[in-house]
Amino acid sequence: MHYEMISSLQNPQVKIWRTLTKSRAARKKFGLFLAEGEHMTAEAIQEKKATALIVNQALADKYEPLIAASDCSSVYLVNDAITEALSDAKTPQGIAALCEYPEDRVCPVGNRLVALEGVQDPGNVGTILRSMDASGFQSLLVDAKTADPYGPKALRASMGSVFRIPVIQCVDIVTMMDTLKVVDFAIVAGDLKGDPLFARPALGKKVCLLIGNEGAGLSPEILEKATQRVKIPMIGKAESLNAAVAASILMYDALRERSVKESGHIITVEDV
Repeated sequence: MHYEMISSLQNPQVKIWRTLTKSRAARKKFGLFLAEGEHMTAEAIQEKKATALIVNQALADKYEPLIAASDCSSVYLVNDAITEALSDAKTPQGIAALCEYPEDRVCPVGNRLVALEGVQDPGNVGTILRSMDASGFQSLLVDAKTADPYGPKALRASMGSVFRIPVIQCVDIVTMMDTLKVVDFAIVAGDLKGDPLFARPALGKKVCLLIGNEGAGLSPEILEKATQRVKIPMIGKAESLNAAVAASILMYDALRERSVKESGHIITVEDV
């Protein structure tokens, strides 16, 4: 493992790293994203996604176990000024993992999918990834208007699940729904004008859940592709639910259905 000390904000490497927390275009251009903080770094190392570590030199002893556990080729030791410049958090933890920005995938993995159309809050995107990881959903489809899952706020909200859930960047997410229907996917849209969720027909083994923009919901074009439109019951005075909360409810309702079909068997990761 190669160690390198960097102390200048004008260092070419540092200039590149600083763009990674600010711009999706930069992340795609350089093929990298920055997973900041002790937990995210540990997740990146565990999932074999970290290519290099950036560590505040004053905290090198504290993070020695993490460094030793990684198979990174390089560890960059930096000062407080660089640590703060790279951090998107209010209180930098002094460690980050450099990870490869995934190449665009054409096809989703698995039969349990979530598709996002125009979900602009990165916290929602990250939380949805976390719920997918917990409930056994296997691939996330996103359109160009959806927040980047590899931006700092989405990464934090995912709590490391971003390293386990493949993300498919869809040029045309409406056409993608047609492709999924050809191979017998149920396309389930969250829709305030839909049928009651708890009275919906059975889903089958292949399902894609559609989640729309926080304010506008799903577009008419993608709603037309849905095989089911469902409304989550709200018996209180709230008019709508947070996008990530709604997505999580739909995921766990699908998981509940699978559990019932298995005669009470609790679904585990081995069943996915």
